[in-house]
Amino acid sequence: MKNTWNVVHDRDGENGKPTCWTKEVNHKRYGKHIWITQNEYGMFDIEACANDFYTLKTCKSLTSARRWVATNLF
Repeated sequence: MKNTWNVVHDRDGENGKPTCWTKEVNHKRYGKHIWITQNEYGMFDIEACANDFYTLKTCKSLTSARRWVATNLF
């Protein structure tokens, strides 16, 4: 599977810095896409969507969030 995360520019911060990334995972339980979103505390929420977004895990860094997805969803 492709290891590419795409920036969701509609969610960029006020300074233009990215705060949201998405990746196609085609997971049987969590759906086609997973999102990583920087929350108001500067941490990174790993989110799935089934009619509404919900958080699977919160990580301290973007790197650890990406690692969690790679380890747990593939």
